[in-house]
Amino acid sequence: MNDAEQFAVELQSADVKTRQRAAEKLARLTDGAAPALISLLDAVGDMDETVREWSVEALENLGTPSREQLPDLADFLNRTKAVDPQWFALKILSRYGTEASKHFVLVTQFFSSDHPQNIRMQAIITACKVASDDKQQDLKDRLIKLTADEDSRIQHLANEELIR
Repeated sequence: MNDAEQFAVELQSADVKTRQRAAEKLARLTDGAAPALISLLDAVGDMDETVREWSVEALENLGTPSREQLPDLADFLNRTKAVDPQWFALKILSRYGTEASKHFVLVTQFFSSDHPQNIRMQAIITACKVASDDKQQDLKDRLIKLTADEDSRIQHLANEELIR
């Protein structure tokens, strides 16, 4: 077990100090923290503010995790209901670009008005980055629908993305 994997286990600890220390060490590992991706996403929803802050820092420093982690990331998006972890999962998925095009439909499920505005907006940005050539017309059709959304910020973002 490498350091990141060990720290990922420690992020699950009942002891807050252990979780804080693990999150901080993962933030300092930068790209080396990739094996702890799902644990870090879960930790964004931790009860402790310090754990959340270091976990966010680790995710921001992470870069693009390995392609082998894409299925785990998609599974995480399918199962989590917490807003902050969803947002970060969508953001990280966008880093893969068209390598993540297989998950385009999953991402577009977050366009729904059932989701908070920040999730919807990040889903639009992510969908635009992961849509492969064969998904461009589908993306365009979905964005056109969003230009008539009740939320003016969603309308604006959809219009901006259509112009690009």
